[in-house]
Amino acid sequence: MNAKDVKKYTLITAIANAAPTDAQAAGWFEELAAIDYTTAFEVWEFKLGLFAPNGRLENGEVCKTLDEKVFAGLLKASETKFRQLFCDSLPLIKLIYQNCMTSCSGSNLTFLINLILSNKLDAADEALRCTRNNETGDFGDRMRAVVDGVLSTYCAKNGVKKAELNKKQSTMLLDHIEKIKGANKAILRQRIKEL
Repeated sequence: MNAKDVKKYTLITAIANAAPTDAQAAGWFEELAAIDYTTAFEVWEFKLGLFAPNGRLENGEVCKTLDEKVFAGLLKASETKFRQLFCDSLPLIKLIYQNCMTSCSGSNLTFLINLILSNKLDAADEALRCTRNNETGDFGDRMRAVVDGVLSTYCAKNGVKKAELNKKQSTMLLDHIEKIKGANKAILRQRIKEL
């Protein structure tokens, strides 16, 4: 076993033994990703899964560490690898979007917006389906954050005042908007149809 392997297993052990709110955990995940990105991803999925035995991650501090900080750190380490591994992992999509109280906020919201705008609609559709089943918050409010983010990000990236979405993007968003119960449904439906 070489020094790199020793460091890798030392980090895995530290992460496994750390409290889910340990401030050092995100840094350990980033170090592990630099050595073996795929393993860091698998350990992340495992660690998140440990704290969602009832199907929910409702502890704000746990979500802040294991969702927001680790999500952002792994995404920053390699956006290409992150996108590929995340989109191929239904369990991780469920953990983040269906179980976490931080679903559709921070880095995971930005990531979802970028999936929609880059036409990775299968993964975005799955994330939104999971979000709809998340019992830790209001689906209408989360969809509003997604739609607002998609439109404002599009305008900012393209230097325009009015967003334009293709038919597939609009249809996917409308399909999820139709499942909202409450005031956001009509407002969001109108915003998408006006594009």
